[in-house]
Amino acid sequence: MKGLPVPALGRNSPAEIFVFAAIAVPKFDNAGLLHFDETALQSFPLLSLAVPLLLVALLILSKRFGRARQTPQQSGKNFDTILEWTPTAICITESTDGHCVYANRTACELFGLSFGEHSQINLNAAIAENCAAQQLCLDALTSGDIARNTLTLKRKDGSLLTVDVSVRMIDDGRFVWCFSDVTEHKRTEEELRNQIRFADDLIKSLPGIFYLADKNGRFLRWNANFEAVSGYSAGELERAHPLDFVSEADKCALVGDNVIEMFTSERPPAESYFLTKDRRRIPFFFTSTKAKLGQDDCLLGVGLDITSRKTAEEQIYYLAHYDALTNLPNRILFNDRINCTLSLASRYGQQFAVLFVDLDCFKKINDTHGHCVGDIVLKQTAHRIALSLRDSDTVARIGGDEFLVLLPGIAGTEEACIVAEKILTAVARPLEADGTEITVSSSIGIAIYPIHGTDNHSLIKAADEAMYHAKRTGKNRYHIKKNMPSFSNAANKLYRHC
Repeated sequence: MKGLPVPALGRNSPAEIFVFAAIAVPKFDNAGLLHFDETALQSFPLLSLAVPLLLVALLILSKRFGRARQTPQQSGKNFDTILEWTPTAICITESTDGHCVYANRTACELFGLSFGEHSQINLNAAIAENCAAQQLCLDALTSGDIARNTLTLKRKDGSLLTVDVSVRMIDDGRFVWCFSDVTEHKRTEEELRNQIRFADDLIKSLPGIFYLADKNGRFLRWNANFEAVSGYSAGELERAHPLDFVSEADKCALVGDNVIEMFTSERPPAESYFLTKDRRRIPFFFTSTKAKLGQDDCLLGVGLDITSRKTAEEQIYYLAHYDALTNLPNRILFNDRINCTLSLASRYGQQFAVLFVDLDCFKKINDTHGHCVGDIVLKQTAHRIALSLRDSDTVARIGGDEFLVLLPGIAGTEEACIVAEKILTAVARPLEADGTEITVSSSIGIAIYPIHGTDNHSLIKAADEAMYHAKRTGKNRYHIKKNMPSFSNAANKLYRHC
């Protein structure tokens, strides 16, 4: 197909337009970003487009100077054809008014026109940004060089394209324009930016801490919560190491000896403590996984503060195992402890005692002084019983005015009797409740393992029966189901300072 003639360019040949197009067309660098390079064809994508154009220009020049028999008219036709079919969108305007006097096929297609309809192109109107076209011409005029910008181009059908525009003024006052459609590339860039923004927003919204570390333990990224919880500044975290936030007692459970192990071994999520800058230990639930940052292996870690959950668990455990009034263990916890003591005593051939303590005439105190006073009496009585025991012993309130005492590792019944006497004396001392002095006594039954039973139920039952025997025989005393030997000095010494 015969091309349209290129308007006269004065001293500028079509070859010069090709060279300008080659160096002015925006290219993609290896990172996928657009850039211009006027001085050197350094990147591969640039070479893929610029080199063919330069070769064409050199071919034209060789034909011009190397083939004397080719007439100027024939040479001009060749230039017209090459310019028409070049893949670079090229327009020529007479002045800054934006009206095209020439546009090649690629440019016409870019604007949504047929080849030869270049007269319908007004760059000032087609470029959506106000005065952007005039500003490019002014920049090219004042600099005497190529002016570039990324702008929005409006096609004939009203659709919009994102284009990279390069403009240069040639000697006769005309302007050569080169366009490169980067709409899809810009859309891809925007999608990538949106994904990055989404990831950043997601990281910021995490309720716990987030970090990314390399194999050397250097922190690469972290969220704001990490700084807030740890107490370290951004500069300090850049010099910190993941193991700085784990106490020595927790290292084996969480990461082992070093961070490298977390890359080479699969470790399940774990509960541990996060060590802050001021050495506070905060309970955290940690999970980590291997990730890639480029070609490098990284460790991606997430931690959730479980302080509230731990507090709730402790409260639930306390309510299930302790008496709310006296803060003593309840029947459930007492049964756990007596079962443990049974296992040890059976294995090592030891003895232990169970004491059943019941307050005498406690109902009368409630009826006379009220339940508030009764509660005070119960709390003070529980405290006195506890002070009469060793740290290894257990006293539990099992309901009302009844208490159970566990004495593990005793040498014989005489030690149990000494403790019973101490409890009787401690409880019988007058106490003050709501401005009233009250005196209360107690009755105690004693059962010895394995003499009176070999399981918790039989031992508690035997101690209960012995306690009722003490009440029937006068109260404020203890009872055991056999005659008591005289106390040895060793037994007296054992509980002298309790």
